[in-house]
Parts: sequence; structure tokens; C-alpha cells
Amino acid sequence: MPALPKIIPVVLMAATLLAAIGIGGLFFLKQSGERRANRLYGTLLVLGGLTQLHFLLDFSGWLLRYPPLRFLPIYFSLWLPVLLFSHVKISLFPRYRFRWTDLKHLVLPIGQTLYFVSIWCFPALRHATGRSFYNPFYGSLEQLLFLAGWPLYVLFSYLYLRRKRRQLQRRSLPRHMWYLRKLLKGCLLFILAYAILSSADFLAYKYYWADLRGLAWYAGIQALSYTVLLLWLCVYGVQVLVWGRKLIASSQG
Repeated sequence: MPALPKIIPVVLMAATLLAAIGIGGLFFLKQSGERRANRLYGTLLVLGGLTQLHFLLDFSGWLLRYPPLRFLPIYFSLWLPVLLFSHVKISLFPRYRFRWTDLKHLVLPIGQTLYFVSIWCFPALRHATGRSFYNPFYGSLEQLLFLAGWPLYVLFSYLYLRRKRRQLQRRSLPRHMWYLRKLLKGCLLFILAYAILSSADFLAYKYYWADLRGLAWYAGIQALSYTVLLLWLCVYGVQVLVWGRKLIASSQG
């Protein structure tokens, strides 16, 4: 791949990575709004940024030159839709208290984290090629769970949004609900694009033995698809942070 076309996605991925971690950190310091919702979204952005670091290392070729980096416990793909859903739920219903039944949402995310910590600490457990087709934490099955989890949890979030709107009995949405609806719509669109790319790669490899990931244009587009999703999450984060500061300023004024 020519140097210039490759450096553009790398710069965009790195910038989005830093933005996600930085904005996510600010959510832990945010005073306005529901603190649990703030921390959930901050965690979402930080883990999303670390996952972007994994993709950045892969796209830039570091994982090929230094294979052990593939097993760094910085890959949190299965956490992201769960954290988004939890943030939306707590933002809409701040009186909600987590129950033990909510742990069902954390089975796969916690399993993924334990898997990466285990293979990082115990190299003998690592798969020879890194990814494994039937691995639910890092492989084709994991990608399927990732792609299925996003629309599913976005749907759950929409249901809570509609429920809250019915309770309010208002034609126009409050500002924070308007932001949430826009966030969910954007996530669904970007995940759809990511799903199309992943499906094309799977079908091409299965039926034509063509590795699209080895093509420069495909690798760049796929890398940027997650980058755009993460960027959208950052944009929402900035909007909420700015809006929160305006609320504090108006209340003090």
C-alpha cells in the first residue's frame, strides 16, 4: 500500500482513539446528570478507544511484526453495546437500581476480558493464528456476536426511549432524549455499514477463497468503519458535556 493512502486512516484512527479516551475521562468528572450514566458512558468511550488501539496495531502491521501484541487485553468489542444500552437505560430512568438478573448482559463481556487476560498471562493457551473461527471472544463467532449485539441493544434502548416518551406524554422530546435518539440512529447506521463489510469478507473467503482483508482498499474501509462509529460516540459525548456545562451555568446565573 502506498505510504500516503495508508497514513490517512492511521492518523484518523489514532486521533479518534485519543479523543475517545480523553472524552471518556471527562465523563468521570462530569457533575451534571446521573453519575452512573456518566460513568457508564465514560467507560464505553475508554474501552472503545482501547479496542481502537487493537485495530490500529492490526491495520498498521504491528500485530504481524510482533504477534504477542495480538493478545494484549485491550480488546473489548462485546462490552460496547452493553455499556451503551446501560447508559441509555440509566439516563432515562435514573431511579433504576441494577439487579442480579442484569448480570446476564455481562456474561459475554466478562468472559471476553477473562479470556484475554488469561491468554496474555499464559501464552500456552493462545491460538496459533490468534483468532479462532468458533471462539466467542476473539474470532468469527465473536464478530457475529458483535454485529448481532449492536442492533439488538439499540432496539432495547429504543424501547426504553419510547416507554419514557409515553410516560412524559409530550409531543416534543426533551433535549437529553433527543440526543439519545440521535445517538442510537447513528450507531445503527454505522453498524449496518460494518456488517455489510464483514459479510462481504466472510462470503468472499468462504465461496471464492478471496481474502479481502489483504486488499488495501478493503482494509482501509473496514478500519475506518469502526473509526466512524467511535467518532459518532465521541460527538455525542461532546454534545452532552457542552450541554451539561450550559445547564450548570444557567442554574448558577
